[in-house]
Amino acid sequence: MGGVTLAYLERLGETIAPWNLQVPGVSSISVDLHKFGYTSKGASVIMYASKHLRSYQGFVTADWLGGMYGSSGVLGTKSGGSMASAWAVMHFLGDDGYLRLTRQAREATLQLASIIRNSPDLVLRAEPESTLLCFGAQDPTALNVFAVADELSKCGWYVDRQTPPDSLHCTVNAIHHDKIDWFAKDLRNSVEKVLSQRSTGNVGAYGTVE
Repeated sequence: MGGVTLAYLERLGETIAPWNLQVPGVSSISVDLHKFGYTSKGASVIMYASKHLRSYQGFVTADWLGGMYGSSGVLGTKSGGSMASAWAVMHFLGDDGYLRLTRQAREATLQLASIIRNSPDLVLRAEPESTLLCFGAQDPTALNVFAVADELSKCGWYVDRQTPPDSLHCTVNAIHHDKIDWFAKDLRNSVEKVLSQRSTGNVGAYGTVE
């Protein structure tokens, strides 16, 4: 997620720990453009520290009936639609657009962190260094945060569930810039409801499980 965000946070004056290909031992960086690149899903970028490392990603074989076959990755043939869409979005937003969106996402993250920090029932798992935030219950025996997530879902908010320890994870982006007060109200109401009803929830699953 930081492949787009961290570079712009540095330009906004934020103090960011070393993270890019200049750090010894970092051999590649992947960027999911559908997150903080604000494009549709299906297009991602991976950058390598050298052409030598890049050479291991490709796949070439002649051991089939069609002759020599080469692909840039294990996926093989793929649609160019998502890549064209990503190209269009990134050129539309441009450098100034990403700087603006990163600023808005960071401001929203800091606002939400302050709300969590001042809540008597919640605790930040760590101070957010970029635009991701994770929090849990001050007293897990009294407040089940997964039940809080269930209540937030009823209000139209989706938060990731993580463990251990039991926590809720928020990916904060620019669209949330003017919605943190709204989220905070629903969060407060959800916490109060779970505390009063002693509700419990499940950790659930990330992704698709059949």
